[in-house]
Amino acid sequence: MAYEWHEHTSDIRVRISASTLEELFSDALHAMTELLGPELIERCDKKTCRMSLQADDPTSLLIDFLNEALLLTLTEKTAYLDNTLEKLTGNEISAVLSGIPYYSLRRDIKAATYHEADVKMNTGGKWETTIVFDL
Repeated sequence: MAYEWHEHTSDIRVRISASTLEELFSDALHAMTELLGPELIERCDKKTCRMSLQADDPTSLLIDFLNEALLLTLTEKTAYLDNTLEKLTGNEISAVLSGIPYYSLRRDIKAATYHEADVKMNTGGKWETTIVFDL
C-alpha cells in the first residue's frame, strides 16, 4: 500500500501509486477509510455489499467508486475495510465490499472530487493518481 497525504483547510489530497489498477482502487478505498477514522464496534459481524458501476474512463470510475463507497459507509454506518474486485476494466467495476459497523467517524468527508484526479500509468509501469477529498 503506497499513499501519502497533503492536507489543506477544506480538503485533503492523497497521492496513490500501485503496481496494478486493482491495487490502485483497493488502496484508494483503504486511504479513504483511514481518513474517515472509524471507531469500530468490537465483536460485530462483518457486513457485505455488492457494487457495480460504469464510467467513461478509469479516472471517472475510481471517483465514482469512492463516492459510492462513501455513501454506503455513511448510510450503512459500516467502515468498508476489505474489498474483492470481481471485475475491473477501464470503464466498469464489480466489487464486493466487506466491513465492520462503527460508532463514530473521526473526520467527515463530503466527497471524492475530480479535481487533480488522473488515473494513469507512469513511465516506471506503476499506476498512479491524486485524489482530493472535500472535507
